[in-house]
Amino acid sequence: ESQHEDRLDADVAAVAEHLAELGAIDVYVLPSNAAAQLIDAREKAFWVAKANGADDVVDVVVPRASIPAFMEKVSAIATEHGAWIAGCGHAGDGNVHMGVFQSDPEVRGQVMKALFSAGMELGGAISGEHGLGTEKKQYFLELEDPTKIELMRRIKAAFDPNGILNPGNVFD
Repeated sequence: ESQHEDRLDADVAAVAEHLAELGAIDVYVLPSNAAAQLIDAREKAFWVAKANGADDVVDVVVPRASIPAFMEKVSAIATEHGAWIAGCGHAGDGNVHMGVFQSDPEVRGQVMKALFSAGMELGGAISGEHGLGTEKKQYFLELEDPTKIELMRRIKAAFDPNGILNPGNVFD
């Protein structure tokens, strides 16, 4: 740790060198101003997708090593269903944010189910950050392991015996 920019730059360079020695495929260190710009762009991507008419925005999470396989599945799903899917995310935790462009609600539902299924098949989950809410509830209840769902219901009942916390959001 350092409070001095020159020392921080030296530490980052040393980490990059160490990663390369350990066999990293590629190591690229962003200049300090570029890192802030990259984070800002990523955070604005959601709003750009919405402003450009995304019919749905989702955040599937998969194990980091499975991101390339997941993105291949996303491409195949988009092609199969005549959808356009714009994605971005943060590879550090496997979270992939996608704007789904498919105006037909029935086809869009098929796209959503296929995206969620693909993520879960790779050991991921329907949502990494944004939660389920009422929009993803049906997919979650259909695709998740029934044993896990029953365990979650019991935990909720133990902490909320009167059903007053988020009634009907996921568990009725």
